[in-house]
Amino acid sequence: MAHSEYIRKLNNLKQLEGRLAPLIVHASDEWHDQILNGECDFIEKLGPTAKAQGYRFLLTHFKSDLSYGVRETNHLQVSIGPRRLAGNRMYHAYPSYVPGFWYLDKTGYHWNSGVRHMKYNPEQIDFPAAEYFYNGVSGYFTRNNISSRPQSNRKELSPASAFIPLQNIEKYPKKVHFLTSEQIIRTTCATVPGKVYVKLHPLHNAEERNRWREFCESIPNAEITDASIHDLIAASEIIVSQNSAVGFEAFMYRKPVLTCAECDFHHGTLTCHTTAELVENLRQAKSHFTDFPFEKFFYWFLGQQMLEPQKDEFSELAWKRLLP
Repeated sequence: MAHSEYIRKLNNLKQLEGRLAPLIVHASDEWHDQILNGECDFIEKLGPTAKAQGYRFLLTHFKSDLSYGVRETNHLQVSIGPRRLAGNRMYHAYPSYVPGFWYLDKTGYHWNSGVRHMKYNPEQIDFPAAEYFYNGVSGYFTRNNISSRPQSNRKELSPASAFIPLQNIEKYPKKVHFLTSEQIIRTTCATVPGKVYVKLHPLHNAEERNRWREFCESIPNAEITDASIHDLIAASEIIVSQNSAVGFEAFMYRKPVLTCAECDFHHGTLTCHTTAELVENLRQAKSHFTDFPFEKFFYWFLGQQMLEPQKDEFSELAWKRLLP
């Protein structure tokens, strides 16, 4: 079995001693073995420069006693997988909404990230740079039907007033959604004049899938579909989600996006806290986004706040965040 040459398992506290300072990586189940086996681009691209920075990587499972024991030490630490793992000098690394781009954030990732609280000013974004980035990234992903999850083969769909990608976040102990999926579907279908596509989430179990199919069958203009999110976005006038990655991917098509949960790309969406706000935003979405600088926002969020391990400057930018 392959093994990363840049990281070792943390088996005891004595390993924290030595000439090179430890950079402790706390990983969840899905990431632990990938990292250890050299299958995590983030670590593999950062690893070659660690020694020059005076560091060596040590890996621990985030539920281990060692993980709990070192979190409040003064050692530099990175969490990959767990949401908002608390700890001294803890950074959070995780893939973003677009494959190949990563968070490296002091507070978390997705709706927990520090980007959620940042100010976005389009006047400060260079348009030629943004346009070049936008065209390159969006062109590649839309042409090749690539998303964060596998998609169905491309096909032409009939036009729709809206597309709702369902999620699996309503079960979380700490509530992050403003509106439930049922509220979003009912309100959207009652407000827009045309068809509303609804796509189930891959994590829905058989019981949930059947329940959503029955629910949508009771609404005349709701249509459950397994089509590619690229085709669904392209065919729909408005995208409505809680805080789905699909909402962010809709920027690649310059489509109006409405979000109904805590979200770190809210700067580029209309946020709906209530069903009344959802109705209002559905009615004004197309006019609101007529002159929206999609290229600038996409570049600001993905090109400037995220890191791309495949780029030559990745290590330099990552260490600047880790060692400000």
